Amino acid sequence: MKEDTLEKQGVGLQPRTSAVIIANPTSGSFPYHSRHLDEALAYLRSRGWQAELWYTKAPEDARRLARRAVLERADMVIASGGDGTINEIIQELAGTETALGVLPNGTVNVWAREIGLPLDDLSACDVLLHGKTRRIDLGCINDRYFLLMAGIGFDGEVTRAIERRPVKRLGVVGYLLVGALLGLGYPNFSATLRIDGKEMKTTAFQIVVGNTQLWGGALQFTWQAKCDDGLLDVCVVRKSSIIGRLATALDFLLRREHRRQRISYHTCTSIEIQTRQPIPIQIDGEIGGFTPATFTIAPGALKVIVPQTTPEELFSQE
Repeated sequence: MKEDTLEKQGVGLQPRTSAVIIANPTSGSFPYHSRHLDEALAYLRSRGWQAELWYTKAPEDARRLARRAVLERADMVIASGGDGTINEIIQELAGTETALGVLPNGTVNVWAREIGLPLDDLSACDVLLHGKTRRIDLGCINDRYFLLMAGIGFDGEVTRAIERRPVKRLGVVGYLLVGALLGLGYPNFSATLRIDGKEMKTTAFQIVVGNTQLWGGALQFTWQAKCDDGLLDVCVVRKSSIIGRLATALDFLLRREHRRQRISYHTCTSIEIQTRQPIPIQIDGEIGGFTPATFTIAPGALKVIVPQTTPEELFSQE
């Protein structure tokens, strides 16, 4: 493939960029979305790009194909899928000069919503053509990268409950329905946190470790997170009664300032979480195993293509 033509941060990519679209046919609204992939491919090629379209056929295929694209020196890998597909791809893009682009086709599309990316293919293609190249951090949990966040406790259980069930197709609504069913009865858990070496004991309902701000496309547990500041943000939702849980959920939905009364918030470069019994984890909205877990930050590990105008609160640098 053509040698690297990525411009410096803040400048769009030049013509003759080499790109690979990796499409997940099991993701989101793919039957509808697939009719537009050929149009997107033709659109990029008409602008002088050397673009190819590769389909996944099995779990972990997105990661395998991304590795192939990096070895072939692609300028960009374009994820056509949801946040789970993106998570597979970034495992191979981390630390390389190959940038991540996105054509959203997932259930929730948290990263796309986070950066203000249009959800239709041709408008998203315009971002690929004329957007900015930025370097952002990646979180790392037990040697696996994450772009968005990891959740321990309640949302880990919701992810396990909803995975591969039809309700997942409902997107945020599906998560809220399952969350409402599980939320009132989900038990609190005891945890020992070692945050940058400082130990803290707590009893929690949920712990969110975030590189970005949005959770589930709607809530903001790590609302102060910047994706390029070299830090992880940690939100511990402490134990509470049923009424307290309802009040906390409402606080987060309405983004009230006094949600701080029911949580503890930290920033760090590393955090270790130990629990008395294994607690489920979700990573970028996908099942991610159980505690114990160690989280670290990989500063500037990933190149991404974002719109020319992005939410100011998401970045610490121009």
